[in-house]
Amino acid sequence: MGRVIVVTSGKGGVGKTTITANLGIMLATSGKSVCVVDADIGLNNLDVVLGVENKIVYDLIDCMQGKCRVLQALLEDNYMPNLYVLPCCKIYDNRHVDVENFSRVIASIKESFDFVLIDCPAGIGEGFEMASMPAEEALVVVNPHIASIRDAYKVLGLLESQKITRSSIIVNRVRPDKIKKKEMLSVEEVESLILLFQKSVRLKILKCNIHLLYYVKI
Repeated sequence: MGRVIVVTSGKGGVGKTTITANLGIMLATSGKSVCVVDADIGLNNLDVVLGVENKIVYDLIDCMQGKCRVLQALLEDNYMPNLYVLPCCKIYDNRHVDVENFSRVIASIKESFDFVLIDCPAGIGEGFEMASMPAEEALVVVNPHIASIRDAYKVLGLLESQKITRSSIIVNRVRPDKIKKKEMLSVEEVESLILLFQKSVRLKILKCNIHLLYYVKI
């Protein structure tokens, strides 16, 4: 039974899809069996990032609507035999698209993989709820800017309400040159803000287990 991890943020454009793809590749390189799931219905790009867009026959929506078996929709990566992609569709069709059907698909996948990584849509609406509900852990991607970190706070609260208490934060797109010019928060400043949030009254109520997992330079 695999670990199900949702990659989310709140704020759009922070690099969730790139993080999901690269983390999937790294885990597969280490010998783990991995399935990355594109839950960003209508704005999906995970298949493009991994170069499998021309192999799609069935997608996540087909699985949720019962048009195919989940295994029929999985695409093997071109270079990693133990990395698979469950793509989504560009055309939004909301028939049978709900938390229950999505959770059923994820439950089926995690029986066959060590890791299931869910690429969550931006925002905190229905798409976020659907993508995060079957997850047991969360990776919250932020950029080193106040707005991104503040949005992450809101997401962490929602994750806790869904009983996801194991949350890690990835700081993406760190620019040392901009940090030096005081145009961007440093990793240490981001970590301080995270710790400040962790000690806040709201977090004591939430009881989230948050820590800085990694940072990515560009």
